[in-house]
Amino acid sequence: MKKVKIVINKRKPHAKKNLELTKQLLKKNGFTISESPDFIIAMGGDGTLLATAYIYGKKGIPILGVNLGGLGFLTDVTFDELSETLMEINNRKFRFEKRMVLRARFDKNTIHALNDITISTRIPGRVVEFSAVIDKEYICRFIADGIIIATPTGSTAYSLATGGPILLPYTEAIILTPIAPHTLSVRPLVLPAESKVEIEIGEKGKAVLVADGQRSKLIKTGHVVKIEKANYYVKLIKPLHVTFFNTLREKMKWGGREHA
Repeated sequence: MKKVKIVINKRKPHAKKNLELTKQLLKKNGFTISESPDFIIAMGGDGTLLATAYIYGKKGIPILGVNLGGLGFLTDVTFDELSETLMEINNRKFRFEKRMVLRARFDKNTIHALNDITISTRIPGRVVEFSAVIDKEYICRFIADGIIIATPTGSTAYSLATGGPILLPYTEAIILTPIAPHTLSVRPLVLPAESKVEIEIGEKGKAVLVADGQRSKLIKTGHVVKIEKANYYVKLIKPLHVTFFNTLREKMKWGGREHA
């Protein structure tokens, strides 16, 4: 764990300065910059880490997320903590977390996502008609602004904002969360990770598929999107003191005393 690649969001404030400081910290701690890295430092927000995971995750290269501002559920190491974290990596005081990935296929397209696959209307103010099939069993037809198919990692992202449940990130499951369904009885579902989900686009409305909020493809009426667990995991580096519930308390401003 001595060779490192840095991926940084250059649009973040002070990105150039932070990049130079990071290079100095790496050199001070005995690390070298490499294009064949043992691990990657993704500096920015969760979007930076998601983009990094899309490019490098399938190669099995571990990723350390460093937050340069913003909410940061995935990039939960602050820049001020980077020096200490590098020393911990040197002393092997860290853990790897394997994060489940989704694969979506339709019309000769294949798209992967660490957080979520969203199928939604491409015309603001209009709705889309869907039919859902799970493990070859027809579930229902519904009309909505869209539907989110999320991983446990993505349970604290768009899915949560639309009423979906929070899952521990190492849970093996798939979450289906409708976006503003016209039938209020259509509620979020939590499925086993091995489930095969099929979403068919009906005649009403026009749809677009978006992976992790970053990559999109238009979907035509009658197309079926097949979503399932991918055949690889993204590996994240986490300091030992960082836990999911600590992150929830900090990022979501959960309060209250430990003892009632």
